[in-house]
Amino acid sequence: MKHVVVYFSQTGNTKKVGEVIRDAIESIAGQCDIVRMEEADIKVLGGYDLIGLGCPTFAYAEPANVKAFIRTMGPLKGKQSFIFSTYGGHPGNVLPSMARKLRRQGLKVVGGFNCDGWDHMPHYTSPWYTEGHPDEVDLKAAAYFGREMAQRSRMINGGEKVSLPKFQWLKGFYEEGPKTTQVNRPLSRDFKIKMTVDTKECRYPKCRLCVDNCPVNAIDLSVSPVVFRKGCISCYFCEMLCPTGAIEADPASVKAHQQGTIEMLLQRKYPEFFEKAKTELIDNRSTLYRMLVDRVEIGNMLTMYEEFLDKRPRYIIRK
Repeated sequence: MKHVVVYFSQTGNTKKVGEVIRDAIESIAGQCDIVRMEEADIKVLGGYDLIGLGCPTFAYAEPANVKAFIRTMGPLKGKQSFIFSTYGGHPGNVLPSMARKLRRQGLKVVGGFNCDGWDHMPHYTSPWYTEGHPDEVDLKAAAYFGREMAQRSRMINGGEKVSLPKFQWLKGFYEEGPKTTQVNRPLSRDFKIKMTVDTKECRYPKCRLCVDNCPVNAIDLSVSPVVFRKGCISCYFCEMLCPTGAIEADPASVKAHQQGTIEMLLQRKYPEFFEKAKTELIDNRSTLYRMLVDRVEIGNMLTMYEEFLDKRPRYIIRK
């Protein structure tokens, strides 16, 4: 059997998890390749028996470019697959959503895995509570998952009866279930956070960070006027990467979004999450996380947000 892990990763979190899963599968099966989703060829993937697909969580769902990629996977009908994701705040419905889409393309989903990943969104506190993740505990779990996928795939291929996973849709928190979820759709207007690009401060074409790393090709600085955020999914990666501050998130807009988020958290009883974190999840959190959990109270969250918009770049892509 041939195995491959396909991943989309912006900050390197999902890539790190994917590499650990690849190594774990290889330790059991003797072979497993890994490829960036942007470089994956469906015809080439047809030569694999087990295909893993991983991505970060964008607005509680899989990114729009991952959804588009899955729609091209019809020729892989009958193949075994597994899914994995990383998330900076809440796992959302990524696993059930991806599983449903893959099954519609005719693939057999044999497993799923997700874990924390440090997030760098402009409207989050810094450091965020998942700083340092995925950590050793997360990666150890990812390795266990990889070995399990290799073994499960071998059993299925050998004709053994194996129970396939059932992914539960989360409801009543941020998500409303599979039929009414409207998050993470491509946008071109009505953004929650206003962003602008200053062509005088921009170093294009010498610097192409925003253009080359936009997951949905929403930026084109080669034309006049420039194309900015056409079909954008509000991942804010361009703002985080910009070394000069040419791409700017409006501070007032950021604050307004923070206020709205906190009001929503109050309505959805978000403090319960932190209460659970102090007990059930404590073994899988860094010291920083534990310190932050003790500090957080919904009433004081606004005062915890600090201004980091003047620090450029706010994120440097990992090699």
